[in-house]
Amino acid sequence: MKRLLMTTALIAASATGVYAQTNTEAAAESDAAASMQSGSDSMFRSEPGPMEIHASNFIGMRVYTSENEVDQEGYEGLQDNWEDIGEINDVVLNRDGGVDAILVDIGGFLGIGERQISVDMDAIKFVSDDATAEDEGDFFLVMNASRANLEEAPEYSWDRAENDAEMAMNDAENAAENTADDVAVAADNAGDAIESSAEEAGNEIEQAASNVAEETDEAVDSAEAELQPMTDDVASDEAVDPAATGAATGMAANETMNSDAEMANNDAATNEMVADEGYTMVRADELTADDLTGARVYDSTDQWIGEVSELLMDGSSKIDRAVVDVGGFLGIGEKPVALASDELNIQRENDGDDIRVRVNMTKEQLESLPEYED
Repeated sequence: MKRLLMTTALIAASATGVYAQTNTEAAAESDAAASMQSGSDSMFRSEPGPMEIHASNFIGMRVYTSENEVDQEGYEGLQDNWEDIGEINDVVLNRDGGVDAILVDIGGFLGIGERQISVDMDAIKFVSDDATAEDEGDFFLVMNASRANLEEAPEYSWDRAENDAEMAMNDAENAAENTADDVAVAADNAGDAIESSAEEAGNEIEQAASNVAEETDEAVDSAEAELQPMTDDVASDEAVDPAATGAATGMAANETMNSDAEMANNDAATNEMVADEGYTMVRADELTADDLTGARVYDSTDQWIGEVSELLMDGSSKIDRAVVDVGGFLGIGEKPVALASDELNIQRENDGDDIRVRVNMTKEQLESLPEYED
């Protein structure tokens, strides 16, 4: 039961109709109160009407349910077959200013779990308390409903829009995660493809080198086979004329020495590397440790295979060796290997500060070297 403070017309559209049927004197008093305004069409009020219900009093009132039809306008106090199902938590207005529904917090009734439901205002009856007939503001809020009706009543959601936004956010996050996963898979696949291509290229280079070596061996064997008859002839001549044989031997020795020297020169020419366009060859002692540390290293196939990570000095403070970190591309682990300073071909950019290093070995050959441990 709730006492009324007759002020606002927040839910007057519902309450006034009930009372108008039962109390014409109250309706007359309401008309009299309205006439006290500055005009019948005034938008302001100076005092409440007797049939108007204050929203702050209405919210919090108890709501009762009866399975039997409530066919009287008033009852002597609270009836035995009425069940208290909960209290009003809020009211739902329409844009015309009328009350569409009330929000009732129910719980602990007939085994129904505590939750909030929305009840249409037309389903609520304002029943006078005849036990206090002298108090016109003393009444009950009663609705005809069964246990099945209450069990089937849907739970009211305050934040449906927030739920929709949250679902949209979750969908966006899931889409972003799926996109990130797809990108990661694509990157892994690309990395595997690049690694596989690099490995195939290395195998092809190694096979080509092996073929060259075999062809060289075959050429040497063929040359030896062609020279064998000449060697036999020389041996035969030495047996007949020792002086001539000695002369021939000396000539052969000179030819052999000349051939060896020529091969050495050819090997030196092969190992000598020409500076890249825009770069000049420099010696290690022309640079500082800061200049050389971090310089990119390229192999004999002109592939960038790592960087100089550390310089090792000898007892005279000269660069003795350089540690090169090989690998480290797309998840491939870096392997530090130590190279002698004379194995490094160091170049400096003519119009800049870039330093690069070339080695006369392939990446696979570098990776096969022992790992440097500090």
